[in-house]
Amino acid sequence: MPEWIYSVFALVVITGVIVFFVIKNKNDEWEGELFKKRYTPGDMDTSESFKLIFKTTEGKKKRVQVKKRVYEEWNEGDKAKKVKGAFTPEKV
Repeated sequence: MPEWIYSVFALVVITGVIVFFVIKNKNDEWEGELFKKRYTPGDMDTSESFKLIFKTTEGKKKRVQVKKRVYEEWNEGDKAKKVKGAFTPEKV
């Protein structure tokens, strides 16, 4: 079997995994409260990251990585609702 077939197979598997998680995130629905904001400064090898951690009404934690502008708009204790079809939650 030609070696390029293994590369194509690996590419298809990786693409499938990425698509699965994107669809899973987009179809998720929940309501909750902003539990914690987490900022990780970047260094020479990595860029800075901004995460919002929500506690849902079911008691689960949901982590959402956002841009700096969105990160600064939220305060701990804010109520949120993630609707089906959106990638990030909205303030309620």
